[in-house]
Amino acid sequence: MDFSGRLGGRHGGGARGDVDEFGRERRNRPHHRKPYDRPNRGGSRGNQGGGRAMSMVDDANDVESRLSSLIIKVGDKNIPTLQSNLDALGVVLEKDFTKHEITVLRTFRQCILELPWKVTVYSTLAGLLNAKNSETGAKVILLMHATLRQELARGHWGSVKVIMRFFALQVKTRAISIETLLSMIDAFLKPVADEPGSVSGRNSCLVFIAMSTLLWAGQSLNEQAPAELESRLGIAEQYVQAHGEANANNTLATVLHDAPCKGPNVLAHLLEILRAVAEEGWNIDAVCTPYTMFTGEFAQATQHELPELQLPTDLLASSYYTPPEILQLVPHPPEFTVRRYIMQDFISDTITQLEGNRKDCAKFLLQVHGLCNEDVCSVMTTAQNPEDVDAESSLVFEYMIAEVIFSFLMQLPEGRYREMYYTSLAVELRKAEPQIMSTVLETAVENVVARIENMDVECVNRLCNWLAVFISNFGFQWDWSKWEDVVGEHENAPRRRFVQETLLKLVRLSYLDRVKAHLPESSESLVPQKTPGHNFKFTLQAMDERTKAVSVAVGKCLKNKGTPEQALEILHSHYSQWTDLDDAERQTLAREMLTEHVLLLGSKTFSHMLNAIEKFMPALQQFGDTPEAKLQIATVVEDFWIKHPQFFAITIDKLINYRVIDPVTVIEMLFSHSHKGSWSQFHLWEILRNTVNKVNMRVEQLQSRLVAAQKAADAIVADGDTAAEQQAESVEHVESVLAQMLQEQKDVVISTTRHFVQLLSSSEGTTDELDRAWLLGRFKEFMRTYRLQVMENAQALEEVAFTPEASQDTRQVFECTRMLAA
Repeated sequence: MDFSGRLGGRHGGGARGDVDEFGRERRNRPHHRKPYDRPNRGGSRGNQGGGRAMSMVDDANDVESRLSSLIIKVGDKNIPTLQSNLDALGVVLEKDFTKHEITVLRTFRQCILELPWKVTVYSTLAGLLNAKNSETGAKVILLMHATLRQELARGHWGSVKVIMRFFALQVKTRAISIETLLSMIDAFLKPVADEPGSVSGRNSCLVFIAMSTLLWAGQSLNEQAPAELESRLGIAEQYVQAHGEANANNTLATVLHDAPCKGPNVLAHLLEILRAVAEEGWNIDAVCTPYTMFTGEFAQATQHELPELQLPTDLLASSYYTPPEILQLVPHPPEFTVRRYIMQDFISDTITQLEGNRKDCAKFLLQVHGLCNEDVCSVMTTAQNPEDVDAESSLVFEYMIAEVIFSFLMQLPEGRYREMYYTSLAVELRKAEPQIMSTVLETAVENVVARIENMDVECVNRLCNWLAVFISNFGFQWDWSKWEDVVGEHENAPRRRFVQETLLKLVRLSYLDRVKAHLPESSESLVPQKTPGHNFKFTLQAMDERTKAVSVAVGKCLKNKGTPEQALEILHSHYSQWTDLDDAERQTLAREMLTEHVLLLGSKTFSHMLNAIEKFMPALQQFGDTPEAKLQIATVVEDFWIKHPQFFAITIDKLINYRVIDPVTVIEMLFSHSHKGSWSQFHLWEILRNTVNKVNMRVEQLQSRLVAAQKAADAIVADGDTAAEQQAESVEHVESVLAQMLQEQKDVVISTTRHFVQLLSSSEGTTDELDRAWLLGRFKEFMRTYRLQVMENAQALEEVAFTPEASQDTRQVFECTRMLAA
């Protein structure tokens, strides 16, 4: 959506078109034009005619730009002139609609979709257009209905929710009838009613859309069709009850375990909101309702019939979405629960609808409060004394924004967008309001960290990544003194581990000395004392003479740009003389020697590492000819980069790419007993996630290739081309490779799950309760993230992993995974 006309006139948005770069009013005089902008003052008549044509085009563009700007700006704030502004705009649009229909409709559509907090304004404006001219109103209504069908087909549920809210308010303006709206709501509730007791992601999504619509349509339905309202509410209540029973003990989707388990989404909370609003006569007083100012105009408006709404049946189960319940990170007055939900619903919709442009999203987020009624919330950015705003006695707008961002960041079982979106959005908010948003976000982080002992492990990881990137955008400045006391806590204590991992992430994003410069002296023990580097085993002081001879010879060969064949020849010539060892032992030593020196050769930078591995890939592959050999190579890599987790993760990733080691090898290496007591270290699970994701990505790519190959083969056969047989062989080749990758995916899932269960079911798998808690948290993360792959191999897992010896909590995680995957 092009908001350039609007943003140019807002603070911080650049120079406006009617003022110069110094903020002075720009007079519309000819001498202000650039030479190439001056009108044609002479020349042939033909040129004069061309000038008139260009002038007419420019005038038309100016009118369209002005109309778009008027539509976008109207109702920015709840001001006394809002009624007259809407009335005047309605007159202008009615007058110019026939000439600029496409521009008006396009702008109208984008405003409804991308400025969701102004829904009451645009619903009123649409109603006014319909009251003045039913044909114009019909075009607006039909356009939004067509957009609704389009967004449904695409599975864009955020847009569907916003448009349904718009239609709920069209009943107020008499643009559509109550029966038409009920038919639209029934389209979402009928599939749920036809499957009583069936809980699924699709049904949860449909019920959420219906309940969100009923929140805004409730007053109209209560006045005109109370029985129909109760009927729809009954369907929703029955589903929410079944959903709650199905998720009663499912902690896989619970962010904070010190709060009641309500399931993985907002349905239970939304039902409470609906009940609270019903007790108040379905009156929503959080925002202004300009449609109540035009009841006389709407009385004689034409009501339009709409085509029956059809839901798509071909969407993937993963495309259905229900948002999370917003976490309460700062205290709010309980009597403002409904207002808080309404405001944070608008904030959530804005974040969702403007996801493609973080800068616009940040700017408009700070404007969402503009249509609030008086005393609904306190706004620190407009308060004379922001420090006097009390979050315990009123709703503070900026804190509600922070709560929504962190709730989206830590949503389970997975977030809707990449974590980096929420980080970059917070960065833009702080840039827009440096003093206010800095305080707000720091307070929110501190409140989250205070509850970190009860937080899901994956959410701790996400918060760590968010905070590190956020701090790195502001000169690495942070008040670490507030967390000085974590130094005295257990090494695996959640708060200490969070702070330490955040600092290690910052070291990755900058360098050690810069991070230490911002730390209190008492906290320096949380970061390495020396710059992370390699741990080369074959130093001169640590070798006997014959090992030294091999190491020096191999080192010279690699340093002098020797080939893999030359390196192998050197290893063979030296180790063949070690007659006191058998062939297997000599091979093991040669493998270790080559791997260490290749890593040393590439230890300078990431680019050097990639070049070294690529150059000596044939030799490494030759040495990694068995599972045991691959495991040794992976173990040598870990020992070499024991002090540099980032290089460790990157090296492992590249070795998988070059098929020197395979994913199952990485799994075996990560779950070795050498990591006992270290299950809290984040980099181990970063490697696990990267490994499993890589396998899944390869499977998806091959499945896409297979579909493309089959379509091409079918097309060739249909055309009678003689190349059909060759294409058929291509399909067989892709099918063969896909079968291998599917088997590898199955092996990875089974191997990982089996290791988790064995370690958690044995007293020898962990050192203490804290160590076990971290391992159990990572097990939940794995099962939750890869629940579809887990369920595809459920029978094999029951035979291999979840045997009678498996602990009760691991079995419970498995059952919860089954419910999540439903």
